[in-house]
Amino acid sequence: MSEAVATKESASMLVVAGDLSADKHVGKLLTKLKAEAPYLKVWGMGSTHMRNADAELLFDCKDFSSMGIVSVIKLKPLLDSMLAKVIAEVSKRKPDVVLLVDYGGFNLAISRAVRKLFPEMPILYFISPQVWGSRPWRIKTLAANVSKMLVIFPFEETLYQSHGVPVRFVGHPLTSDRPEIDMSQIKQTFCAAYGLDANKPLVAVFPGSRKSEIPSLFPVVWQAMQRLTRENPQVQFAISLANPERGKAIQQIIDKNRSNSNVNAKFVNVPSEENDNLIAASDVVWAKSGTTALEVALHGKPMLVFYRADWLSYWLFLAFKRVQKISLPNLLAGKTLVPELIQLDCRPDQLVKYTRDLLEVPALRREISKELLELRNQLGQGDFATAVCEEILSALKPKQELVKH
Repeated sequence: MSEAVATKESASMLVVAGDLSADKHVGKLLTKLKAEAPYLKVWGMGSTHMRNADAELLFDCKDFSSMGIVSVIKLKPLLDSMLAKVIAEVSKRKPDVVLLVDYGGFNLAISRAVRKLFPEMPILYFISPQVWGSRPWRIKTLAANVSKMLVIFPFEETLYQSHGVPVRFVGHPLTSDRPEIDMSQIKQTFCAAYGLDANKPLVAVFPGSRKSEIPSLFPVVWQAMQRLTRENPQVQFAISLANPERGKAIQQIIDKNRSNSNVNAKFVNVPSEENDNLIAASDVVWAKSGTTALEVALHGKPMLVFYRADWLSYWLFLAFKRVQKISLPNLLAGKTLVPELIQLDCRPDQLVKYTRDLLEVPALRREISKELLELRNQLGQGDFATAVCEEILSALKPKQELVKH
């Protein structure tokens, strides 16, 4: 085959990342992959980080990412349309490899459809659905349709091995390339940059990145900020904004619920790019349940984990859950290290109560911090991007040889 024909017939890969954190991880591994496989055309679903890595996006996940059964039901016509579009493109483009990233319900449907169309096509699944937490029957679907699972927790590797599913523990994305932070100066530096007082308590607030989470969760958070301020006017807050759209939604809630009294919470908004510095500078963190809680744990910061879903989602979760705790720090520790304020417990008074305890007892914060930092060793020390790229290149090896010759 001539060089011209080989270049023309360069390989392609479908990537399906359904939320912003997945898009961030994929963006990093695609940047690394481009150096090894410049002939590879990447297309699919994701957002800014994938686009910046020269991926062609059929859909931008920031427009549809959601959580909760009711939210998904409302989005079902859109999701069905997207699923049909992706499968139609798979049928037409015949990618050489498929990389599915998190986003369990949608990506399981993709895996079934692709496997039916192309029984031999390599399908890799990076960031497993949490089958260990709920809906364990999904393992059968994964075993039937996925070529290899690329998991981010060591216990997931053991689980899939026990079910005969090809699997590799690639390490957790949060453990790689962590920024160097001068912990002795970070609070002073951060507070100076945002007009805060480094001598006063700082509570970092992570209210969620999904569109559906802000109206559900932030009114509770704002009421808690107001109550805590009335009890202790010294407390300051820094709110992490996943993107400008979430910032607008948060401001609308604040404007609607701002107290007429003379006491209002002192807060600043912080872009998500500053999350590491924000966590490191804080005394206590309020984290929406999810990956953020693990990120906070890796910093060793005391936190409260909170979440409230629509009741249908919650009752289904209760019906199918297989674990007692839902936050990743508690799951990894095998005990309660951080309070979980879920559903009826997700109330302003609960947030205030636990925060007051943490702020008033420095020894408690130090003990919790020590135990959280010990969780790092469970997540591996390797570079997930290198490991995932190795698996993609292995799946593409026949095509690589074709292009080289």
